[in-house]
Amino acid sequence: MKELSIKPERFQQSMVEAFGAVSRTEADELYGNLIARSLKTGFTYQRAGGKVEAIHLMLVPAFFTAEQVSYLSALAHAVKRGVEAAYRAWFDDSEIAALLPFEEDEEKWIRAARSGSKAAEPLWYRLDSHFNMKEKAWKDSISIFEINGCAVGGIHYGPAAEHLFFDTVMPLISKYLPELPLIGKSPDLRELLYLYAARQAKLIGRNRLNFIFCEDNTADEGITEGPYIVEFLKGIGCNAELADPRELHIKKDEVWFKDTPVDIIYRNFELRDILEMEREGGSMEALRLAFFKNQAISSLCGDFDHKSMWEVLTSGRFDKYFNEEDAKLFKKHLLWTRTLKEGMTTGPCGEPVDLMPYTARNKDGLVLKPNRLCGGYGVTIGRTSSEADWEASVSSALKGGEAWVVQRFSEPEGFKFPLFEDGSLAFEDHNIVYGLSATPDGTGILGRASRQNVVNVAQQGGLMPVLRLAEGGGGLNMPIKERLKA
Repeated sequence: MKELSIKPERFQQSMVEAFGAVSRTEADELYGNLIARSLKTGFTYQRAGGKVEAIHLMLVPAFFTAEQVSYLSALAHAVKRGVEAAYRAWFDDSEIAALLPFEEDEEKWIRAARSGSKAAEPLWYRLDSHFNMKEKAWKDSISIFEINGCAVGGIHYGPAAEHLFFDTVMPLISKYLPELPLIGKSPDLRELLYLYAARQAKLIGRNRLNFIFCEDNTADEGITEGPYIVEFLKGIGCNAELADPRELHIKKDEVWFKDTPVDIIYRNFELRDILEMEREGGSMEALRLAFFKNQAISSLCGDFDHKSMWEVLTSGRFDKYFNEEDAKLFKKHLLWTRTLKEGMTTGPCGEPVDLMPYTARNKDGLVLKPNRLCGGYGVTIGRTSSEADWEASVSSALKGGEAWVVQRFSEPEGFKFPLFEDGSLAFEDHNIVYGLSATPDGTGILGRASRQNVVNVAQQGGLMPVLRLAEGGGGLNMPIKERLKA
């Protein structure tokens, strides 16, 4: 790689310092432009009750080298292979089935929609991770704490954050920076989704791609990406539509939406949501057929994104299902995780431990999580909890009807970001979480940051651009359209 006179970490700090030179008038104008453009381009989140608000854009991006992205991509592909292997084993291995539990009606649905051995079952996913690429031993800093396998957020938000940065932030802050490294474009997650869907369509014998982004149109809280993803896909020539699953129907053993036969469906909901819609009277037969024919992204494998999946991948008990090299990566980079229950297990270093006493003694090094909730809800971090609160949380989780896990605590990367608050510029420490989505055509990385210990947009967190350092050509001044073509 071309040597830079300003290293990535120094450039990030230079950007922070440059914001100190921004005038109040410039700051007000930048803040107003960010809000307006965020609302216009769908860089938004819908809160409970239907209120749509702009997502907070972190003003300083992360920068990764080609070597770093290559390693992260290989690691993500390995984890995906492991999850898929565990999913296939679940149907016949009672021990794995016990660690990846479903309600009775869910299990019936899974077995009915997946008949026998299936090939080409697609999985679109995001691996939520802590790492610090500025450290010399950056590989050793990578800790992956969970997988999201369906209703994966960030497909639109990631590219939108990058575009907001280049179009709105960079023209201002570049005036106060002494030097700029060359920065290449990041793969657009929307393009990667399109290519992944096209690959899947070809694998199942389709010669076209009629694509449906499928979501519950009665929901009044959550991500707002669907319409903007569809708009983007239409813009690059894909026949894409937004639909509620209850709008799909079956005609001549094919899934249809209105008068169009459907080839691939991206489903923005979990199996539990499907069952709820079914209980309310909505027909899910067309969606069931889509799963059966491998037309749904993600396949039912996506619903196996339990936190306890890490116990399956790292305990060593099920290594016969995994590639030997992949299993080594799991033990190195996936956080030690155990289903919360009475009894003996292996500890983080492979030693035998009695789990409940171990959990009580080691609260500062542990996190308690509901096994299947997302959005950061229900997470208790031991080191920020009192002894009494930790004990109460563990006791409540153990007695509840839902499964919980205890996981080794991982220290997130911290960074002091510039913020515009109450009409003034402030600099505050944030925790950073990265999300990896690796496909055959490229790897997208979503950056999230928050002043809170639990980092999630649903918990008022912000999003940061994640850019690539280039060896030459292109760079910051390349127009967005040209960068997308590059």
